[in-house]
Amino acid sequence: MVKTMYLEEKLVIPDGVEVTTDKNHQITVKGPNGLISKDFSHVRGIKIVVEGDSIIFSSNFPKRGTLALTKTIYNIIKNLIIGVQTNYKYSCKICYSHFPFNAEIKQKNKEIHFVNFLGERAPRVTKYLDNVSVEIQGDDVILTGPDKEMLGQTAANMQKSCRIRKKDHRVFQDGVYLYKKQLGDEVLWQIR
Repeated sequence: MVKTMYLEEKLVIPDGVEVTTDKNHQITVKGPNGLISKDFSHVRGIKIVVEGDSIIFSSNFPKRGTLALTKTIYNIIKNLIIGVQTNYKYSCKICYSHFPFNAEIKQKNKEIHFVNFLGERAPRVTKYLDNVSVEIQGDDVILTGPDKEMLGQTAANMQKSCRIRKKDHRVFQDGVYLYKKQLGDEVLWQIR
């Protein structure tokens, strides 16, 4: 197998976006839609430097895992840059067959309450993360924000909080499910 002696990847920073980094690989991306910070202090063997209008990822004698990690960090930062320019939007559907349930947003505690889920008296509760705005439109829960990872984690938390235990999942399919991902008005992924 051929060894790579030196790896260098460049990511161009567009106008209107500011990226800063420190020696502990704490990267901050600032744009028109907000400010996002990510901690990459766990990264070893990869040097991340902001020079002019580009971010340079470099490594000497990288192994296969280091090459993969470099591409992963490259794509995460690229998604952050896209997100601070145009917000991501995730749409989740509230599905029920017998007991109609709905969602309520508690802004003070950053919580979403699912009331009357399977006829239960106590609401199912989940938290939504920072940089995520939640909106309810009928049977849809709309998540909007610049950070793709936070939106995905919030959607997963909602789905997990409405998980049904000790019943047949083929019959009891009630819950909250992600069905559409958007970047601005462009649909990235959708269940039809």
